[in-house]
Parts: sequence; C-alpha cells; structure tokens
Amino acid sequence: MTVLNVLTSERRTSQDVRTGRYERTRVYLRTLLFADAVAALVGALVAYALHPDGSDSANFSILPLRLAVVLMPVFWALALWLQRAYDRRRVGMDAELYRKVLGASGLLAAGLAASALLVDSMSLFRQVIVAIPLAAALTPIARTAARAGLSRAGLNVEQRKVLLVGHARSVAGFAAQVRPNRAPWLRIVGACLVGPTEPEEEENLAISVQGDLSSVIETATAMECDAVVVLNCPEVDGPALRELSWRLHDQGIDLAMVPVLVGVAAERILVDNVDGLPLMHIRAPILAGPVRAVMEGIERAIAAVALLLLSPLMLALAVTVRVTSAGPAFFRQVRVGLNGAEFVCLKFRTMVADAERLREQLEHLNEKSDGVLFKIRRDPRITKVGRILRKCSLDELPQLINVLRGEMSLVGPRPPLPEEVAQYTEEVRHRLAVKPGITGLWQVSGRSMLSWDESVRLDLSYVENWSPQLDAKILLRTTSAVVRGTGAF
Repeated sequence: MTVLNVLTSERRTSQDVRTGRYERTRVYLRTLLFADAVAALVGALVAYALHPDGSDSANFSILPLRLAVVLMPVFWALALWLQRAYDRRRVGMDAELYRKVLGASGLLAAGLAASALLVDSMSLFRQVIVAIPLAAALTPIARTAARAGLSRAGLNVEQRKVLLVGHARSVAGFAAQVRPNRAPWLRIVGACLVGPTEPEEEENLAISVQGDLSSVIETATAMECDAVVVLNCPEVDGPALRELSWRLHDQGIDLAMVPVLVGVAAERILVDNVDGLPLMHIRAPILAGPVRAVMEGIERAIAAVALLLLSPLMLALAVTVRVTSAGPAFFRQVRVGLNGAEFVCLKFRTMVADAERLREQLEHLNEKSDGVLFKIRRDPRITKVGRILRKCSLDELPQLINVLRGEMSLVGPRPPLPEEVAQYTEEVRHRLAVKPGITGLWQVSGRSMLSWDESVRLDLSYVENWSPQLDAKILLRTTSAVVRGTGAF
C-alpha cells in the first residue's frame, strides 16, 4: 500500500469516526426533543380537558385553547433550548436537568400568562398554569424512558469518553476525585502525560498512559474520544491551548480545562472580560452574615419541631438501649465545634459501657490508618441494638438537642474529637470555621467507607461552597443514604 493510500485511509477513518459520533448525537438529541414534546403535549391535553367548555364568554372562541395545545410542545422545546437543555456537551448531566426544567417553566409561564392577559381569557390562563407544571413534572420521566429505549437499542452517547492531559500527579488526583458513581457520564479512557515522569509514577496510575503532549490529537482520535481534559500544567500555556483547540475542533473533539482552584463550586465563579482576556472572580466563602443567621434560626426551629414529633420514638429507643445492655441510654462525648469550641455531643449508646477502655486492645484492627480516625467494620464493642441504630442512623437523633442548643447544625462537617483536632494541619482546621452537622457531604458520600483524605476534601468543599441550596441537596440525599445504609459501621 502506498503512502498516499495510507493517508487516505487514515483520513477516511477519522472522518467516519466524526460522522458516526455526530449521527449518534443527532439521533439522541432528536429522541430527547420528541420525549420533551410528548411530555408538553400530555400536559397541555390534560389542562385542556379540565376546561372542556373552551371559553369564558359567549364571544370568545375555543380556537385559542386548541391552538395553545398544539403549540405547547413547540414553546416547551424552545424554552428548554434557551436553558441549554439540548447542549450536547451537557445533555447527559441529570443533576442540572431539574434546574433547566425549572428555568424553562418560569420562562414559558411568564410568556404564556402575558399572552392570556392580552386576549383577556381566564380559561387560557388557567390552562397555562396547569399545563406548564405538568410538562415540567413529566419531562424527566419522558427523558428517562427515552434514554432506556436508546440504551436497549445500543445507542448510548451520554457517557463521554475523555482523554486526560497533564502531569502524572494531577492525572491521578483527577481520576481519584471523579469517581464513576458520582460522574457516570464521564469515562476516562487514558492519559497523555506532560513533563518528566518517574517510572513508578506511571506504573502506579490506574489509567493507561497513551503518550505525551505531542500525541494528544492522534490518541484522542484513535480512541474516539468526545473530549480532551487538560489539567493544570505550565507546559500547556495559552498559545499551546489555542493550537490544541483548533486541531481538536478539526477532529470534532471538545476541549475542557480544569482550573488551578479545585473544589470551587460553579456558583462561586464569575468570569469577566478585561480587554479581551477572561478574568475569573472567586466569591469568598459565606462563613457569617444575615444568611447564616437566618439559616441557624430555621434549623433551630426545625430541630424543636422534630424533637416534639420524634419524642415517642426517641423514648422507645432509649428504653430499648437501656434494657438490652448495661449502661446509660445516651452516650455523651466531648466534640469540637465552631472555631474550636468544645461541647458535649449526644447520641444513643451503641457500644458496651466500657468501650473506650477496650479501644486500646483493638488499635491493631483500625481500618483508618491513613488518618486520625478510628473505625472497625465489625467492631466487637457494638451491641446488637447498636448495630441496627447505626445502620439506620437512629443513634444520631439526640443530636437534634445539640442543634437546638446552637452547638451543631443539621448539615455540616463531621464533629471531631479533641485528639483528632490536635493532629489537624492548618488546612484541615478550616473545617472548624462552621458548626459541625448531623449530616453532611461525608454522610451522603460513603460515611465510614471514605478515606481520611476524602473526608477532609468533602468537608473543606462544604465549608468553602456553603449555601442554603447546598444544605437542601444534602438533606435530600441523606434520606437515600440512610435507607441504603451505605458505609454505616
């Protein structure tokens, strides 16, 4: 085969890869568009059926109501498009779908409600306020069904194949942080290492090394990657990124970058333009102020109501703990709270009465030797009732009293022991900038199964990125984590 034939064959193969990828994406987006249209149509038909008379006065025709039913799928799809619900780079990210649906609902409701007022029709207004919430509720369901059908047909473009570019340490850190269960849409297929790399660093990587910076284009094309993610490294500067971007664009491959600052929520980042240069502003963490004060008041009120409603259950649990093993019903332990202040943390006792004395005999069984925690999967000190309480997180109910006292929050970092705090580095001490919580990112991300470094990373991320919305998300995820009992021991 001549050199010309080889080059032609490679070019044809690359073109086929791009064409196949785009065709799969087009089919996928069209299917989602159809699913959204069906959801909107069903919502409009149900709303129309609730007003079969079709008019609110003798001289008003039924035509506007029927026209609204017909045009509802178009308007709904347009509103979702304005919220970037069909962006091929982010279409598989379910975590943002609900926000986009809510945004589309508000946008469409404002437009259609204004139209109803212009034509002076209460029937049309009532139809709008019923149809839009129904469409919003049915859209995630319709998309889930559409995705399931595409998966059965062997078409799955939600999972994006990614090639990492950066130093070995950065690649290892990114792969460890972006776990499959937290980002199922992202599949790391390999890495191109930049700069000098020690042989043991390359061997310890859990990702296959495909080459260096000079082979990024060829590797990404050959592996049919959807995107190349460039990690922070000085070798890939502005001109190199620009050149890489153009060459990847020619192959139909996206380019993404991981900023120097990690663990910063997108809501804290504002990108400004200064004379043609992007300037990134990072909002400072919210550690005090009116929002914090209001949230603390709300949490104390919730704790008071919860204690009142759960008092029969807590009394029953206290009696059960007391009669099934020797010792008090409650376990009191000194923990460290806001700004290093110590307080007595309350829990239902789940271990034998002399558990602290027996700890020294079990030090060799500690499964958390990578940090300052002491955890044993099958701790012999735990009572039978205590194991059930821990599995269901019922042992933490008395901490509602700590919340009522203002010593803890509903959501926050794990309350540490004084001896743990004594071993904190300056960075880890930032966990004490907010009150500890009954639940937190550590609770919904694996609890006792997490390594020390992972626990610290999650707690610091919570402190830096705190918002009322984040607390609400964690509380919703806590219910699922408690039901599954994952990582509780």
